[in-house]
Amino acid sequence: METLHSINLIIHISFGLAAMGLGVVALRAPKKRGPHTRFGRYFLYAISVVLETGLMGAILFRASPFLVMLTLLAGYVSYAGWRIVRLREKRSSTRDVACALLAFTSGLFFLGIAKTSDASWNPSVIYSTFGALSLVTTYDLVKHYWLHESLKGGWLYEHIYKMLSAFSALLSAFAGNVLPQCQPYSQLGPSILGMVMMIWYMRQVTRSQGKPV
Repeated sequence: METLHSINLIIHISFGLAAMGLGVVALRAPKKRGPHTRFGRYFLYAISVVLETGLMGAILFRASPFLVMLTLLAGYVSYAGWRIVRLREKRSSTRDVACALLAFTSGLFFLGIAKTSDASWNPSVIYSTFGALSLVTTYDLVKHYWLHESLKGGWLYEHIYKMLSAFSALLSAFAGNVLPQCQPYSQLGPSILGMVMMIWYMRQVTRSQGKPV
Protein backbone atom coordinates (compact mmCIF):
# COMPACT_ATOMS: atom_id res chain seq x y z
CA MET A 1 0.00 0.00 0.00
CA GLU A 2 2.91 2.34 0.69
CA THR A 3 4.05 2.02 -2.92
CA LEU A 4 0.53 2.68 -4.23
CA HIS A 5 0.26 5.69 -1.93
CA SER A 6 3.54 7.08 -3.30
CA ILE A 7 2.42 6.55 -6.89
CA ASN A 8 -0.94 8.19 -6.19
CA LEU A 9 0.80 11.12 -4.50
CA ILE A 10 3.24 11.61 -7.38
CA ILE A 11 0.38 11.62 -9.91
CA HIS A 12 -1.61 14.02 -7.73
CA ILE A 13 1.26 16.48 -7.38
CA SER A 14 2.33 16.20 -11.03
CA PHE A 15 -1.13 16.91 -12.39
CA GLY A 16 -1.63 19.67 -9.83
CA LEU A 17 1.52 21.40 -11.07
CA ALA A 18 0.45 20.80 -14.67
CA ALA A 19 -2.97 22.30 -13.96
CA MET A 20 -1.40 25.45 -12.52
CA GLY A 21 0.84 25.84 -15.57
CA LEU A 22 -2.05 25.25 -17.96
CA GLY A 23 -4.18 27.70 -15.98
CA VAL A 24 -1.56 30.43 -16.38
CA VAL A 25 -1.41 29.82 -20.15
CA ALA A 26 -5.22 29.93 -20.42
CA LEU A 27 -5.37 33.16 -18.40
CA ARG A 28 -2.74 34.86 -20.55
CA ALA A 29 -4.31 33.78 -23.85
CA PRO A 30 -6.82 36.07 -25.63
CA LYS A 31 -10.30 35.40 -24.24
CA LYS A 32 -11.84 33.87 -27.33
CA ARG A 33 -11.96 30.52 -29.10
CA GLY A 34 -8.48 29.17 -29.73
CA PRO A 35 -5.64 28.88 -27.18
CA HIS A 36 -7.81 30.07 -24.27
CA THR A 37 -10.43 27.42 -24.94
CA ARG A 38 -7.89 24.69 -25.71
CA PHE A 39 -5.68 25.23 -22.68
CA GLY A 40 -8.74 25.74 -20.51
CA ARG A 41 -9.88 22.27 -21.57
CA TYR A 42 -6.44 20.83 -20.74
CA PHE A 43 -6.68 22.57 -17.35
CA LEU A 44 -9.97 20.76 -16.71
CA TYR A 45 -8.46 17.41 -17.68
CA ALA A 46 -5.61 17.94 -15.22
CA ILE A 47 -8.01 19.07 -12.47
CA SER A 48 -10.07 15.91 -12.94
CA VAL A 49 -6.99 13.76 -12.28
CA VAL A 50 -6.13 15.88 -9.22
CA LEU A 51 -9.66 15.36 -7.89
CA GLU A 52 -9.64 11.62 -8.53
CA THR A 53 -6.24 11.04 -6.91
CA GLY A 54 -7.16 13.32 -4.00
CA LEU A 55 -10.33 11.37 -3.27
CA MET A 56 -8.43 8.10 -3.69
CA GLY A 57 -5.91 9.33 -1.17
CA ALA A 58 -8.69 10.15 1.29
CA ILE A 59 -10.42 6.79 0.89
CA LEU A 60 -7.41 4.46 0.74
CA PHE A 61 -4.52 6.30 2.36
CA ARG A 62 -6.07 8.71 4.89
CA ALA A 63 -4.88 11.86 3.19
CA SER A 64 -5.30 15.24 4.89
CA PRO A 65 -9.05 16.00 5.10
CA PHE A 66 -8.37 19.69 4.50
CA LEU A 67 -6.36 19.04 1.35
CA VAL A 68 -9.13 16.76 0.12
CA MET A 69 -11.67 19.52 0.78
CA LEU A 70 -9.49 22.01 -1.08
CA THR A 71 -9.23 19.56 -3.98
CA LEU A 72 -13.01 19.13 -3.83
CA LEU A 73 -13.46 22.91 -4.08
CA ALA A 74 -11.13 23.11 -7.08
CA GLY A 75 -12.86 20.17 -8.74
CA TYR A 76 -16.39 21.49 -8.28
CA VAL A 77 -15.79 25.10 -9.31
CA SER A 78 -13.81 24.03 -12.38
CA TYR A 79 -16.68 21.73 -13.40
CA ALA A 80 -19.25 24.45 -12.73
CA GLY A 81 -17.10 27.02 -14.55
CA TRP A 82 -16.97 24.77 -17.60
CA ARG A 83 -20.69 24.03 -17.46
CA ILE A 84 -21.72 27.68 -17.35
CA VAL A 85 -19.90 28.30 -20.64
CA ARG A 86 -21.77 25.36 -22.19
CA LEU A 87 -25.12 26.46 -20.77
CA ARG A 88 -24.71 30.25 -20.93
CA GLU A 89 -28.28 31.45 -20.30
CA LYS A 90 -29.91 28.00 -20.22
CA ARG A 91 -31.08 26.50 -16.95
CA SER A 92 -28.74 23.99 -15.31
CA SER A 93 -29.65 20.30 -15.42
CA THR A 94 -30.58 17.75 -12.77
CA ARG A 95 -27.03 16.39 -13.07
CA ASP A 96 -25.65 19.83 -12.19
CA VAL A 97 -27.89 20.00 -9.13
CA ALA A 98 -26.72 16.53 -8.06
CA CYS A 99 -23.06 17.59 -8.44
CA ALA A 100 -23.64 20.70 -6.32
CA LEU A 101 -25.35 18.70 -3.57
CA LEU A 102 -22.65 16.03 -3.65
CA ALA A 103 -19.86 18.63 -3.44
CA PHE A 104 -21.54 20.41 -0.51
CA THR A 105 -22.26 17.27 1.50
CA SER A 106 -18.78 15.89 0.83
CA GLY A 107 -17.26 19.19 1.98
CA LEU A 108 -19.38 19.07 5.14
CA PHE A 109 -18.19 15.53 5.81
CA PHE A 110 -14.51 16.39 5.39
CA LEU A 111 -14.97 19.54 7.46
CA GLY A 112 -16.08 17.39 10.38
CA ILE A 113 -13.06 15.11 9.96
CA ALA A 114 -10.63 18.04 9.57
CA LYS A 115 -11.86 19.70 12.76
CA THR A 116 -10.94 16.65 14.81
CA SER A 117 -7.94 15.13 13.04
CA ASP A 118 -6.11 17.73 10.94
CA ALA A 119 -4.29 19.83 13.53
CA SER A 120 -1.60 20.94 11.06
CA TRP A 121 -4.05 23.24 9.25
CA ASN A 122 -5.27 26.53 10.64
CA PRO A 123 -9.03 26.69 11.38
CA SER A 124 -9.32 29.99 9.47
CA VAL A 125 -8.18 28.22 6.31
CA ILE A 126 -10.44 25.22 6.87
CA TYR A 127 -13.55 27.33 7.44
CA SER A 128 -12.80 29.73 4.59
CA THR A 129 -12.38 26.79 2.20
CA PHE A 130 -15.67 25.24 3.25
CA GLY A 131 -17.27 28.69 3.13
CA ALA A 132 -16.14 29.16 -0.47
CA LEU A 133 -17.52 25.74 -1.42
CA SER A 134 -20.80 26.45 0.38
CA LEU A 135 -21.14 29.84 -1.32
CA VAL A 136 -20.76 28.57 -4.86
CA THR A 137 -22.89 25.43 -4.41
CA THR A 138 -25.66 27.39 -2.69
CA TYR A 139 -25.58 30.02 -5.44
CA ASP A 140 -25.89 27.34 -8.13
CA LEU A 141 -28.84 25.70 -6.35
CA VAL A 142 -30.64 28.99 -5.71
CA LYS A 143 -30.11 30.03 -9.32
CA HIS A 144 -31.44 26.72 -10.60
CA TYR A 145 -34.62 26.63 -8.50
CA TRP A 146 -35.57 30.28 -7.94
CA LEU A 147 -33.50 32.99 -9.61
CA HIS A 148 -32.50 31.65 -13.02
CA GLU A 149 -34.20 34.42 -15.00
CA SER A 150 -32.67 37.14 -12.82
CA LEU A 151 -29.13 35.73 -12.82
CA LYS A 152 -28.75 34.07 -16.22
CA GLY A 153 -27.26 37.19 -17.84
CA GLY A 154 -24.22 37.03 -15.56
CA TRP A 155 -22.94 33.72 -16.92
CA LEU A 156 -19.59 35.19 -18.01
CA TYR A 157 -18.94 36.62 -14.54
CA GLU A 158 -19.74 33.18 -13.11
CA HIS A 159 -17.23 31.60 -15.46
CA ILE A 160 -14.51 34.03 -14.34
CA TYR A 161 -15.28 33.55 -10.65
CA LYS A 162 -15.42 29.77 -10.77
CA MET A 163 -12.35 29.15 -12.92
CA LEU A 164 -10.22 31.58 -10.90
CA SER A 165 -11.51 29.95 -7.70
CA ALA A 166 -10.23 26.62 -9.01
CA PHE A 167 -6.87 28.15 -9.90
CA SER A 168 -6.45 29.89 -6.52
CA ALA A 169 -7.44 26.67 -4.69
CA LEU A 170 -4.60 24.84 -6.43
CA LEU A 171 -2.20 27.65 -5.56
CA SER A 172 -3.32 27.54 -1.94
CA ALA A 173 -2.68 23.80 -1.68
CA PHE A 174 0.71 24.19 -3.35
CA ALA A 175 1.83 27.15 -1.21
CA GLY A 176 0.58 25.52 1.98
CA ASN A 177 2.71 22.44 1.35
CA VAL A 178 5.81 24.22 0.06
CA LEU A 179 5.75 26.92 2.77
CA PRO A 180 4.32 25.19 5.87
CA GLN A 181 6.26 27.55 8.15
CA CYS A 182 4.22 30.47 6.74
CA GLN A 183 0.79 29.01 7.47
CA PRO A 184 -1.94 30.24 7.45
CA TYR A 185 -0.72 33.11 5.25
CA SER A 186 0.76 30.79 2.63
CA GLN A 187 -2.73 29.32 2.18
CA LEU A 188 -4.76 32.53 2.49
CA GLY A 189 -2.48 34.56 0.22
CA PRO A 190 -3.43 32.72 -3.00
CA SER A 191 -7.11 33.18 -2.14
CA ILE A 192 -6.60 36.93 -1.83
CA LEU A 193 -4.67 36.95 -5.10
CA GLY A 194 -7.54 35.04 -6.73
CA MET A 195 -10.06 37.64 -5.54
CA VAL A 196 -7.94 40.46 -6.94
CA MET A 197 -7.71 38.67 -10.28
CA MET A 198 -11.47 38.07 -10.32
CA ILE A 199 -12.17 41.76 -9.79
CA TRP A 200 -9.71 42.75 -12.50
CA TYR A 201 -11.09 40.34 -15.10
CA MET A 202 -14.69 41.24 -14.26
CA ARG A 203 -13.88 44.91 -14.71
CA GLN A 204 -12.39 44.08 -18.09
CA VAL A 205 -15.61 42.34 -19.09
CA THR A 206 -17.68 45.29 -17.91
CA ARG A 207 -15.54 47.71 -19.88
CA SER A 208 -15.87 45.61 -23.02
CA GLN A 209 -19.67 45.54 -22.55
CA GLY A 210 -19.78 41.85 -21.72
CA LYS A 211 -18.50 40.41 -25.01
CA PRO A 212 -18.52 36.57 -24.88
CA VAL A 213 -15.38 34.57 -24.13
